[in-house]
Amino acid sequence: MVLHNPNNWHWVNKDVSPWAKEFLEKELTDLSAEDGGVSAKVDKVVSMDGDVDVSQRKGKVITLFDVKLKLEYSGKNKDGEEASGTITIPEVAHDTEEDEYVFDIDIYSDASSKQPVKDLVRAKIVPQLREHLQKLGPALIAEHGRDIQHAPGDDPSTGWASPKVYSSSSVNKTASEPKSTSTTTTQGGSSGPHVNVTTLEESTEFRTTAAELYKTFTDPARMAAFTRSPPSVFTGAVLGGRYELFGGNVSGEYTVLEEPTHIVQKWRLAQWPQGHYSTLSIHFDQNDVDSVTVMRVEWKGVPIGQEEPTKRNWGEYYVRSIKTTFGFGTVL
Repeated sequence: MVLHNPNNWHWVNKDVSPWAKEFLEKELTDLSAEDGGVSAKVDKVVSMDGDVDVSQRKGKVITLFDVKLKLEYSGKNKDGEEASGTITIPEVAHDTEEDEYVFDIDIYSDASSKQPVKDLVRAKIVPQLREHLQKLGPALIAEHGRDIQHAPGDDPSTGWASPKVYSSSSVNKTASEPKSTSTTTTQGGSSGPHVNVTTLEESTEFRTTAAELYKTFTDPARMAAFTRSPPSVFTGAVLGGRYELFGGNVSGEYTVLEEPTHIVQKWRLAQWPQGHYSTLSIHFDQNDVDSVTVMRVEWKGVPIGQEEPTKRNWGEYYVRSIKTTFGFGTVL
C-alpha cells in the first residue's frame, strides 16, 4: 500500500484532465482587446476534448496531453453593434510550440458590419492565447508532480512492503480489480495538509463467515498472524481504538464497529503527509447457503499517485495473506 517505487524508477501516471480544464478556464476567460473603438473578449471555454496526464519514470516528471479546445468570444464594433462567435484550437499538445497553434475563428453572423470584431480577435486575442496556452505544461508539473514522485531521500522500499515476506509479483488474482474515481479532490484544512486524493473500491470473495472475517480485522492475535508480527500498538477494537501494523508503517483508528458486518477505520501510511488519513470502509456480505463472504472495500482519501501501489499491496499483504494464513480461499 506504499508508493512502492524505489528511486522513482517505475512509471506512475495521473489523469489531470478536470484540473487542466479549470486551469484553462481561469487563464483564458476574460482575455480581451480593444482597438479603434472595436472590442472583443473571451467569454468561456465551451469544451475541451482529449487527454491530459502527468507521468513519472526514472525520476523524471513529464506531462503528456493532446486536447481540442473550443472557446466563445463576444465584442462590439465601433458603432456599438454586438457580435459573437467561437475560437476552435484543434490541437493543444505538450509538444506544441507557441507559433504552432492553429486557430479557427467563426462568427455567428455574416453581417459585414461585425467583421471588425472577428478581425480584432485574430489580430489581438490570438497572440494572447498563444502565450497563455504555453503555461499549461509547467503548471501541470508544478501542481501534480509531487503527487507521483517520492521526496528526495524517501525510500519506501524499506517499509512494510518488504520482499522478505512475499514476492510483490504474486498479487492475488482472485480479487476483483479495484477501480478508482477519475475526479481529483483536495483534502485538508487551514492547519492540515492539502493532498489530492481519490477513492478506490474493491470486492473479494472468501470461503468463510462474516464473523470470522470481522474477527480477523479486530483480534490482535489474528492481525499478528497475517501481518507476520504483533501490532506495535493496539488499544482495543473499540470506537477510538488505535493500532499500528507492519512495524509502524500502517496506523489507524476504529470509527465504526458493527459486528459482524461493517468496520470503518481512519487509516494512513507512515510516509503520507503528516496528519493525513484515508477512510477505509469494509463490509462483510455473507451468503448463508455456502458460507461464502464477499468483502467490499471503499477507500476514500487515498493520495493521488498511490492507487496502483495501494491496490497491489492490499491484494498481497491483506487479501492473499489472510487467505493463506487462515485457509479462507484459493490463492492463484
